[in-house]
Amino acid sequence: MIEKNKYWVALIVLMWMSLTVRVLGHSESTKWALLVAGSRGYDNYRHQADVCHAYQILKNGGLKDENIIVFMYDDIAFNPENPRQGILINHPNGSDVYHGVPKDYVGDDGNERNFFAVLSGNKTAVKGGSGKVLNSGPNDTIFIYYADHGTTGLVGLPDGGILFGKDFVDALKKKHHAKSYKEMVIYMEACEAGSMFEGLLPNDINIYVTTASNAIENSYAFYCSDSPIPPPHEYTICLGDLYSISWMEDSETKDMTKETLKQQYEIVQKRTIGQQAGSHVMQYGDLKINNNFLSTYIGAKHANVNVDHESYTTPTRHISQRDGRLIYLKTKFERALNGSLNKLKAQKELEDEIAHRKHVDNTFQHISNLLFGKENGSTMMVHVRAPGQPLVDNWDCFKTLIKTYEGHCSTLSNYGRKYLRAFANMCNAGISVKQMVVSASQACPKK
Repeated sequence: MIEKNKYWVALIVLMWMSLTVRVLGHSESTKWALLVAGSRGYDNYRHQADVCHAYQILKNGGLKDENIIVFMYDDIAFNPENPRQGILINHPNGSDVYHGVPKDYVGDDGNERNFFAVLSGNKTAVKGGSGKVLNSGPNDTIFIYYADHGTTGLVGLPDGGILFGKDFVDALKKKHHAKSYKEMVIYMEACEAGSMFEGLLPNDINIYVTTASNAIENSYAFYCSDSPIPPPHEYTICLGDLYSISWMEDSETKDMTKETLKQQYEIVQKRTIGQQAGSHVMQYGDLKINNNFLSTYIGAKHANVNVDHESYTTPTRHISQRDGRLIYLKTKFERALNGSLNKLKAQKELEDEIAHRKHVDNTFQHISNLLFGKENGSTMMVHVRAPGQPLVDNWDCFKTLIKTYEGHCSTLSNYGRKYLRAFANMCNAGISVKQMVVSASQACPKK
């Protein structure tokens, strides 16, 4: 009888211990992070450098590689044009930020399917890549940092695809409904980044967002090759982006256990305005979250505090994100040896880029004139709705008109995407797909 009682007591103790472990494990909080560089090509060096730098901050802050997921094309570090092979820097005097960065979704694995699978935590939907997903629970925090060329209502993906604001926010709502996070913080570096969230993101799903620009402005590249105080002379590109290097350099010089998201937002906003960049750093979503400390989301390493980073405040030239490629090609041409084949090649690349821009400008003006008349054509290309309203009422129309244009004219380049507000205005004005087909056919006749 005594032996039997011992058996039952032991069984009860084991069951209690198992339940305790499950309960405690469920209550523990894990910091997750998703880092995305949405562009590719050496002229877009800065986006991957930004993301790699962000990884180093999170890693130093205590986040584990298993909880940090990185999307980047990974065509910069060993690009033949990179003067320091295998190394990326995010500041003229900066150290290598590429070392150790996980290659989770590189090349064409950085696509829309995998992005949404990772975001939702759906491992079975992932195709290619490391297979890591945001397998977060109801007590976990998520930090998302996105750096790319943006435009009205969308940002790019590493494989060349598109991430629409409406689809992104819908996925965030689903993740909230699934109770798979406690709080989420999103930092987005892109032109017109505010259009990804304005009028779309609710303020009651525990998500706080800051963006490099509002819904109608460009964001700006920084530490560029043609600055008065340039980065190392061998670089022909911009090493970072103003909003991005501002929050990261602030994170490296402050105690993140004492600085709040709101305080960092104000510091980044002040620095951006101080550079007279012409963009306004914005906040969206649940603004109560910005009273929390940075360490809640990106960790903290006290050894970084009080590091001498005076060079971070050195004035330097900033340029519009959309002009990054143009500046890169101009610098490449100017530095090529006169009379060399490289000079001729660089000259042709520059001339082709300038011609492409003029062609895009003329094509969109022509289409808008055909649809709205010459008197209203220019206005409808840039019309902006009242603050707080979403970009477009019918996102399916918006997507369809973009596809229609690309089917009759050409795939939209980063420069061409600056005109996507025109498509939104067409949808809001009731322009049909048939009307778009007719106008695009006239503006872009087949050879």
